[in-house]
Amino acid sequence: MFQGKTRTAAWIGLGLYTVLTLFFLFVGFNRSSALPETGLRYNLAFDGIPLHFPGGGYSNLWVFNLGNYLAFVPFGLVIPLLIRCRFLPFLLVFLAAITGGELIQMVTHLGSFDINDIVINTLGAVVGYGAQRLIRRGRTTPRGVLKLLSSGVLLTLLVYSAVSGINYYLDHGRGEIRALDQLPLEHGEVRWEQELHSFTMAQEQIEPAINLYSPDHPGLHEFSLRLDGQYKELAGNFGVPDDAIPAKGSGTSSVMISADGEEIYSLDVNIAPGENQPLSFQVSVEGKQELTLTVKTDAADPRTHAVLWDLTLVEANTGQKLAARLQRLLGGK
Repeated sequence: MFQGKTRTAAWIGLGLYTVLTLFFLFVGFNRSSALPETGLRYNLAFDGIPLHFPGGGYSNLWVFNLGNYLAFVPFGLVIPLLIRCRFLPFLLVFLAAITGGELIQMVTHLGSFDINDIVINTLGAVVGYGAQRLIRRGRTTPRGVLKLLSSGVLLTLLVYSAVSGINYYLDHGRGEIRALDQLPLEHGEVRWEQELHSFTMAQEQIEPAINLYSPDHPGLHEFSLRLDGQYKELAGNFGVPDDAIPAKGSGTSSVMISADGEEIYSLDVNIAPGENQPLSFQVSVEGKQELTLTVKTDAADPRTHAVLWDLTLVEANTGQKLAARLQRLLGGK
């Protein structure tokens, strides 16, 4: 532990740093004018540790999240060298303090109570605590202080890389691809073509490779499948075959994709020779419980029909499924 003048200097430095941190938490970033009173703001849904590799056009958010983490590393690094404390008491006291700060931000309308901020702030303090525990001897000497800083940098890089890698896996990882006709029906009726015959669309040869669906009657057709939050993305193709359009055909055909009772995507094609271009789509269905496809054909000739082909679902990977389950347990959507 720090002793003598070093201890006094450390206390003064920690005090000034704490004041600076409180300034940025409650006053900095123009909070008083940027956040007018609109009621209590809070987020109780845990969305994961917000540490990601930089990139993707979110540089400002990346800097903010990194600062939210790094700002609290010194507390874990210095406090145990001033006050003898074991890890669990340190963690509990820090959690109480940072939670109190988030509550004050909320009730004073100078910010919001965010469970994700508490997690990332606490992670920073824990990394700082772990860094000072790596150096067991000579920690109060100038060389020892340099070792403490080096251990903090090293542990931060390791933890940051690990968390960023996990987040990348959770955000961008993909599980297996499953054909839509393999899922049991929840509502409605659908008959998948037994033979994947080819057809033309706007004179383009189409060769279905996975499945093919055509409503067995014109007008409106709808069916639903159960997803149970196990999938990330729906993909497929939609259009009206050339041989399904009479010489003077007209009108439109559309497919509407809904999830959990809410429309999330729709496509429309013209029913006219030469104008019926095939359309492809990719739709996020992450966390959705039920998927509904509605095919509507508005044409004077009853022979006109649309088709859907190569409809697939991308499964969430194991980590994404566990994260979704955890989020539901913690009250997330």
